[in-house]
Amino acid sequence: MSSKKWLVAFFSAIILAASSLALFNVLVDPFGVFGDPLFDWYSYSLTQNTRVAKFTFIDRNHEQFDSYVLGASGSSAFCVNRLNGYMDANFFNFHFLGADMHNVEDTARYLIENFTVENIVIGISITNGVYFDQDRQRENPKMHSMHVSAAGGSRIGFFGRYLWMNPQYSIDKIVAFRNRTYLPGASDWFDMTTGAFDKRGRGAQRIGCMEEYHMTYPEFASFPYYNDVRMLQIENTLDSLVRIRDMCEAAGVNLIIIFNPLFYRHFDYFNRDDFNEFFVGLADAVPFWCFTMNALSFDPRFFYDPTHFRQALGDMILARIFDDDSIYIPEDFGVFVTPENALERVLSLPYVEPMPLETNTVNLPILMYHHIDEYAANDMIVTPETFEAQMRALYENGFTAITLDQLLDFVDRGVPLPEQPVVITFDDGYLSVYEYAFPVLERYGLNAVAFVIGEAVGTDTYKDTGYPTIPKFCFQQARRMAGVVSIQSHSYDMHQAAFLEEGRARENILRWPDEPEADYIAVLREDHRRISDLVYTELGENVIAIAYPHGIYDLLSRVILLDMGVRVTMGVESGGNTIIMGMPQSLLGLNRFTITNRTSAEDLIAMLE
Repeated sequence: MSSKKWLVAFFSAIILAASSLALFNVLVDPFGVFGDPLFDWYSYSLTQNTRVAKFTFIDRNHEQFDSYVLGASGSSAFCVNRLNGYMDANFFNFHFLGADMHNVEDTARYLIENFTVENIVIGISITNGVYFDQDRQRENPKMHSMHVSAAGGSRIGFFGRYLWMNPQYSIDKIVAFRNRTYLPGASDWFDMTTGAFDKRGRGAQRIGCMEEYHMTYPEFASFPYYNDVRMLQIENTLDSLVRIRDMCEAAGVNLIIIFNPLFYRHFDYFNRDDFNEFFVGLADAVPFWCFTMNALSFDPRFFYDPTHFRQALGDMILARIFDDDSIYIPEDFGVFVTPENALERVLSLPYVEPMPLETNTVNLPILMYHHIDEYAANDMIVTPETFEAQMRALYENGFTAITLDQLLDFVDRGVPLPEQPVVITFDDGYLSVYEYAFPVLERYGLNAVAFVIGEAVGTDTYKDTGYPTIPKFCFQQARRMAGVVSIQSHSYDMHQAAFLEEGRARENILRWPDEPEADYIAVLREDHRRISDLVYTELGENVIAIAYPHGIYDLLSRVILLDMGVRVTMGVESGGNTIIMGMPQSLLGLNRFTITNRTSAEDLIAMLE
């Protein structure tokens, strides 16, 4: 081969390789730069680089939105659905990872200059006084840089960076796509529709007493002490906010500034004089809502980490701003700060006191019964005499058996519970609940919850077999118990007896080890839909609670049921429960005391006290 032909072949190979690499990276598009044409998996792209993928997403979907949440990642807790309802708007959460007001300013300018914008909500973090215009490109420009549309600069250089990048980024996305699951994972922890973090997994965690939470999040139990961090970017951050304010005023955009809450120990990280300067200067630049230090800043259960707060706290913040009295808000929670009250407010922050635990929490025991019969053959059965003695003891010792509606009112709206509350539950829906328990409960003015198996309601044989079982009460009897015994779910048909099933039995609500995830999700959803429809059709009651069959559950089952509107879940672990005002997660995975025929009235009261 002549040297000329060799050169032509050599350069042709280089061009082909470069073109193939560019095409591969465009089609797979791990950073969402080119619209993710092949996978349409923006959650992955947002996780890789929020500052790039969100711009590409909005460029293609801006018609769906007219309002935006901006700020650092803590602002993800501002629920766009709540904001949409409060403001009659269509919000997208445009928060980034890391506090940098320079990025927020660039984003606000880009949105206002290119699209219709009605409202902008900005979450301010205390670290905005520490960081500004960070040169994150030194770490990895593909994963941390802003989109060229907002930051400016060479578009050729920007897009070239992603066209001819290491193909390993794209290969990693292909592998992650093949292994993706229903729950958010390390590769896709953003909600593609809202722009916020996908909190379904964290939102399904059990949250109870402080000791239990410290075991789950040990960093709160051993948090470091004072560290005099200087806030050297105050002037730049405030100047940037002034420019954002002026942009919004010129464009007629409604601007809301929120100073995000902090865990109280994190507040002590920062130089106090610097913080005072930042706070007062912020009020001079633009009025804002202050939630930095509040009575809940001392309760780690409202935080994931010192600067990221749970959705429950974000909901309280929005309710306070928009005067929503339908959900619980602590007293003196949040202050609107102006130049007139800024100094007084900032000087008072170090003296904010924690909310006493007895103010917003209650210790709630839950009793678990199954069957009542003259012959107590096992620990799942109590005799009528024992049951009546136990109920009489509750009544005479001042205990109040509350309903699930009362429990929800306490958590959602802060409605106080009566002294010495207790919840009485029955699993499986046995006829003995109607024959024996109902008259006793009615006599002593006590309420209870019966968790029924939908398929078995009103039967005395196992489905399709004729095999005799303990009789279950029917819906006509359930209607007679209304006002005393409410009906909730023990699944429709996921509490099966393996020895009576021809095929594989669903003995609990878990996924079978070899079952495709999508198939399992469809099965669990259909099961819950069936019992929900059945109970509502027969009794007009919404199913908002489930007692897990055998007390067995996992994260996936919890998330699916929460998605379907379940608010209260109960297991079979023995112990009490800490229920927290404003924390819906404290209603998940509740413990129950198994009450047997050996539990004397005295033993029962001692257990509860």
